[in-house]
Amino acid sequence: MPRRVRRRLLISSALTLVACTLLTVAYQFAFFSTSQIRSMDFLFASRTNIRARSTVIVGIDQRSYRTLIPQYGSMANWPRTLYAKVLDRLHQAGARVIAFDIFFDAAKPEDPEVATALRRAGNVIMPIEAQGPGRLQPKPGFAQEFDLFFHSTATIEKGAAGKGFVNVTTDPDTVVRRMPMLLLAGDETAAALPLTAVSHFIRRSKVIDAPASESEVYAAGRAIPIAADGTMVINFLGPPSNPQQGVFTIIPFIDVLNGSFDQALVKDRIVLIGLTIRGLDEFSTPTTGSTRMWGVEVLGNAIETVLRQRYLVSVSPDVTVWLIYIMGALAALLVATCRPYLATVGMVSLFGFYLLAAGVLFDGGVLLNLIYPPGAIFLTFGITLVYRVVFEQAEQRMIREVMGRYLSPSVSQWILKEPERLYLGGQTRQMTVLFSDIRGFTTLSHSLDPQALVSILNEYMTAMTQMVFKHDGVLDKYIGDAIMAFWNAPMEQPDHAKRACGTALDMIDKLQELQMGWKQRGMPILELGIGINSGPMVVGNMGSLERLAYTVLGDNVNVASRLEGLSKEYGTHIVIGESTRQAAGPDFEYRVLDLVAVKGRSEPLGVYQLLCRAGQLNPEVAQRLERYQHGIDLYRGRKWKEAAEVFGEILDHTSNDGPSVLYLRRSRECVTNPPPVDWNGVYVAKTK
Repeated sequence: MPRRVRRRLLISSALTLVACTLLTVAYQFAFFSTSQIRSMDFLFASRTNIRARSTVIVGIDQRSYRTLIPQYGSMANWPRTLYAKVLDRLHQAGARVIAFDIFFDAAKPEDPEVATALRRAGNVIMPIEAQGPGRLQPKPGFAQEFDLFFHSTATIEKGAAGKGFVNVTTDPDTVVRRMPMLLLAGDETAAALPLTAVSHFIRRSKVIDAPASESEVYAAGRAIPIAADGTMVINFLGPPSNPQQGVFTIIPFIDVLNGSFDQALVKDRIVLIGLTIRGLDEFSTPTTGSTRMWGVEVLGNAIETVLRQRYLVSVSPDVTVWLIYIMGALAALLVATCRPYLATVGMVSLFGFYLLAAGVLFDGGVLLNLIYPPGAIFLTFGITLVYRVVFEQAEQRMIREVMGRYLSPSVSQWILKEPERLYLGGQTRQMTVLFSDIRGFTTLSHSLDPQALVSILNEYMTAMTQMVFKHDGVLDKYIGDAIMAFWNAPMEQPDHAKRACGTALDMIDKLQELQMGWKQRGMPILELGIGINSGPMVVGNMGSLERLAYTVLGDNVNVASRLEGLSKEYGTHIVIGESTRQAAGPDFEYRVLDLVAVKGRSEPLGVYQLLCRAGQLNPEVAQRLERYQHGIDLYRGRKWKEAAEVFGEILDHTSNDGPSVLYLRRSRECVTNPPPVDWNGVYVAKTK
């Protein structure tokens, strides 16, 4: 192992030990406890919803309320004979357990009739509620001790088969995630309504089987794991239900009252009766979003948790501490042995693996800590990476800064990875090269004082260079006011033509932004011509042993320079060669400009105007371009009079279309002075 790597591992180990120790101390003193509580919500959100198997809800919903209110008024005034009738319906349908989440606290004349219905059913659980300030953890297994339990009327409660409290535990963020299993109030001990309902469902003679321990409550024939505060984590099946769909089947109260419900839905099931009206008796839970969960549905989730024994238990503190150190060590090892970008990928993968493991274990009822072990990954990765960047890469950064003054960023990075590439020589590659030039720069230089000229030129060059770098181009050189850039070297860029075309369009867009600023400052407006060509070129380090330039040479480079010069001839911003158009493909819109024999090249070259990206062409412009192409066909078919009429028609609608102006003039010239019979439509460029 190289000495540098050994040293890095040693220092990374020390940094890891410090970071993980700090996190362990924070864990032991319960820092970020609220964040840990909330992190469990992510696991619920990532899990597929589970349908309730044994619990259904009879909901007093909006429809039931609207149906009954004209006859009976508000719900508080409803005669309790309605509930007695509902009990009879459910009993006849074969409900195994019926549990109310509604209190009948004030005595009414019809209470004996309700009590008779309760006794007839013989399986009804009535709710109670612990009230008072509450004193925490009076003894193992009990979350709190209250002053008293609030009951329904004695007449009604005597007819019930059992009772259970409906208190839930709200965390500091007001979200319900847990429910106590046992509570004390004075001399009375009570079990949660879910425990009572499950006990009757499985036909046990009593609810509480044995005294609770610090970690478990023994009830309903089960050993139910509880947290240190005596509460059970509710394993919510999914988000809040609604009458149409959800994890719970919800039967409208009015349908049961009228006997118009499907009796098979309640046969041999636990039936909860409660409010399902939005805005009443609702809670935030780990699975709620904009819609909160009704209290009766929270009880249903707790019942399903106990009945299915789908408990959620956090791993022990010792396991969490071990995970902190293991995750931190793995993150540090990645930084010490891999390049930063690979280490980053590895760190993200490690974090993803931990989340995946947490999700799998969550489905099995085990809760991993989602704050401290992942925190160890990020903290250790961060401090060890900072060590590498600050100390180990200081020399490399210095070299990069020096080279960055002479070479483009892409070439600098390329050389830093493999310094031996700094040798004289080159290779032939398929590439794309771009030339841009300011039109009328000589005239502009005479009209401005030197300081203003340098200011506007620097602003222009900076903006245009940013566009080149945006598309990962190599800035070859500045030639006065001209810019030369190329693609597909030193790194492979199969889409080099597309990158160059995208750069040209962005340069024009950026120039328009600059023009607005120059106009406001009273500065002259610069115009730009761009030429792009693709093909085989020689690229490499050229020059002398004392001074190198990474550049491109070849006939196709010269053609690109000629195309830039032709942009003024045709009155367009961007002129590209045939090879570039073919390589860039359908990602852009083009129009034919000419067949040109450029200076220094005998065979004609098809040249095109680059218009815009595909799909951005205005329908009106597209129609005009079709007329333009028709004019070109007429021109090349020696029908110059008709061609002149087409181009004239185009210019009647847009007077600044450079190619149409050019072809109108040429067509008229051909009418008065026809070219020879062997004329093939090729334009011979007279300038460079």
